[in-house]
Amino acid sequence: MICPKCKKDNSVKNGHHHGKQRYKCRECRCQFTQEQPRGKNIKTKHWAILLYVNGLSFRAIAKLVGVSHKAVYDWVRTFSLATYEKPTPQGEIVVELDELWHFLKFKKTSSGSGKPTAAPPSNSLTENAKTKTVKP
Repeated sequence: MICPKCKKDNSVKNGHHHGKQRYKCRECRCQFTQEQPRGKNIKTKHWAILLYVNGLSFRAIAKLVGVSHKAVYDWVRTFSLATYEKPTPQGEIVVELDELWHFLKFKKTSSGSGKPTAAPPSNSLTENAKTKTVKP
């Protein structure tokens, strides 16, 4: 068994931990257990990416492969970042700012004595709008 700390093959068995064999390195005296391979193999990941490119959703691929949709998303994202280059913008970049949003965010919703006001429509395009004045 190769020690993960010093990378030497000079270890002996040293009991069990949670049902797994524990080893001890004779060189650096580090205790460790045998590491199990984690994750899916590369063929499964490439198959999932191919399914995504052909139009299947993340959740459908996840059900077929037996993993979470987040795992499929991570596989596709790492593959695309490693394979494709992000295009650089050509020419000028136009950024639109909306001043009205800033104005409306801080605008008071009531006026006068604290009552909301409503104005009748004027210059209606259909000319069907009528106004009626009611005296209290």
